[in-house]
Amino acid sequence: MSDLQPIEGHVRAGEVLDPEAALVIRGWPLTVDGLLRNADATRRRYSRAGRRFVAVSADVTMAGWDLDAILSGPRLRTRRSYAAVPIARVVEAGFRLLPTFGAPHYSVVLPSYTQEVAQRLLEVMGEVKVNPHHVRREL
Repeated sequence: MSDLQPIEGHVRAGEVLDPEAALVIRGWPLTVDGLLRNADATRRRYSRAGRRFVAVSADVTMAGWDLDAILSGPRLRTRRSYAAVPIARVVEAGFRLLPTFGAPHYSVVLPSYTQEVAQRLLEVMGEVKVNPHHVRREL
């Protein structure tokens, strides 16, 4: 595991989340396989407390970042779809949120790398919606 980069160096300190803020999951295929692919990419690259870091990328609405800003921003504007849900629902379902990299990015920490956990997260996220700010990816 020495080839893994510690995520601790990418964690933002001191953030307090509003439980009513929206957690926005990106629109790679919002399927069990899609979530597991995203989590696998993270666990192959990062560690946390000396163990593989299993997490899915997301964005959170916060000061300066409302839903429209996130959906039209650099990470999501090339995604056709997204899912969004209040943070409180994600936390109540047993997922931890870690403020990583630049705002408004968060990592949704998965308790384990299993299809059951990915399915539970999908169920919590609810309906997949069309991104009204979608633009084609430039080659």
